[in-house]
Amino acid sequence: MKRSVTAAELFAAAEPRLELHWVVDSQAARNRVLQGCDQQPEDQLNAPTRQALAGYLNLVHPNQVQVIGREEQTHLDTQDAKSRWATIASIMANQPLAIVVSDAQTPPSDLQEAAEENRVAIWRSPHSSYANVNFLQHYLSRVLAESTMLHGVFMEVFTIGVLITGESGCGKSELALELITRGHRLIADDAPEFTQISPDVIDGTCPETLQDCLEVRGLGILNVRQMFGDAAVKANKFLRLIINLQIPDNRQALAELDRLQTGANTRKVLDTEVPHITLPVLAGRNLAVIVEAAVRDFTLKMKGIDAASDFLERHRALLAQQRQH
Repeated sequence: MKRSVTAAELFAAAEPRLELHWVVDSQAARNRVLQGCDQQPEDQLNAPTRQALAGYLNLVHPNQVQVIGREEQTHLDTQDAKSRWATIASIMANQPLAIVVSDAQTPPSDLQEAAEENRVAIWRSPHSSYANVNFLQHYLSRVLAESTMLHGVFMEVFTIGVLITGESGCGKSELALELITRGHRLIADDAPEFTQISPDVIDGTCPETLQDCLEVRGLGILNVRQMFGDAAVKANKFLRLIINLQIPDNRQALAELDRLQTGANTRKVLDTEVPHITLPVLAGRNLAVIVEAAVRDFTLKMKGIDAASDFLERHRALLAQQRQH
């Protein structure tokens, strides 16, 4: 799922933090759309494809939101009339989502006129250009990041973001409820949303309509925050591990499970390979304890400690010693 944001939506999100004010405003400017990933708005199909999201005034690789600070305005003021006109024309030709004039400066009248003609918003901010660029880059990179929704229960277990998946009726919610009673935290039940915020980092959150809720068969919808307190829920967490609950088809499938190595693999979520463990669901097994053990083992493996590999290495050493005798 690829997201988009309009100039009006960006202004509404940034205004409380950056104290923005409209200088050039029109309905067309407010409706201008910036789309995430590699998509381009229809009115920007001829624009350069290497546009960054937000940054200081740049005409070589123009930003979608051009920030003009004191240095940029001084540069404009030192140009002769012909060069100044060419610079402003180049800014507008790249069709930015908006232009932010920092440090409480007054936007030049010729820049305002050009923005009105090209239906480009100009905002004024009392904050420094650094503060504007820093906030806008962070906000746009998150709101425009590619995202997806996965079926399962997303939890924080021993500070690790764990997605519990499995077929309907395999006991995901019951397991989540038991983990919550053991001190772990719920992030989202049924339909957590995951966003690629960097090449190796996926952030998981809960849709607003599902916040604090957990569905348990026979009990219906439970409000985890009200039942267990604020400490039982968390707004977001990076996805580090996927645990899939699987009900074996028959005894033969259970007998064929490798008892030394786990069902560890990886699953691709967006553009990142996430460690994936399959746990068989059997009568009498305490899945909450097993999940806790799986997360602890995963943490040790991240530190380079692999119990199965160590055991096999000791076994090989013992066999080699016996052959020598």
